[in-house]
Amino acid sequence: MFDGHLTRFELDGTVEHREGQQFINGKGFAGDSFERVHRIEPHGFASHPVKGGIGVAMSARGNRDSAYLFGGENPSMRPSVDLGGTAIYDHTGNIVSVVQRQMRFVHSSKVHIVAPEIILEGTVRLGGPAAARPVSAQNSVDSAGHLQTSNLAEGVFVP
Repeated sequence: MFDGHLTRFELDGTVEHREGQQFINGKGFAGDSFERVHRIEPHGFASHPVKGGIGVAMSARGNRDSAYLFGGENPSMRPSVDLGGTAIYDHTGNIVSVVQRQMRFVHSSKVHIVAPEIILEGTVRLGGPAAARPVSAQNSVDSAGHLQTSNLAEGVFVP
């Protein structure tokens, strides 16, 4: 038997991280103030919610001192996601989305990938989806023994 109280919860922007846990402040459905509510997230996922996020707070018998929050998404920042799609996004418009058979990374300034080895399999198009000219590195030799001096991979740098 469930003996708890559920309420709509709006985050006020206060977020405290302590010993691997997150605590937030906000208001309940009737304007009730909540402080240091423990926010629960699934394993392997961590986020820092923004002011105006909405979630559901659960407390035992309405006791605000032992409340837990689930959710915390700000509706004005939620991207549109197609059926079956998934998106990870932030408050500035950066997004990683998995939609049907495509994965997209959208960032305002730079994407930085760090790994001891990076493997790309398949066709790589530099400069956009319409790129169709094969590229080569300067001073490489083609199959006919000619030194490559044009059609170089501009913007691709090697040590």
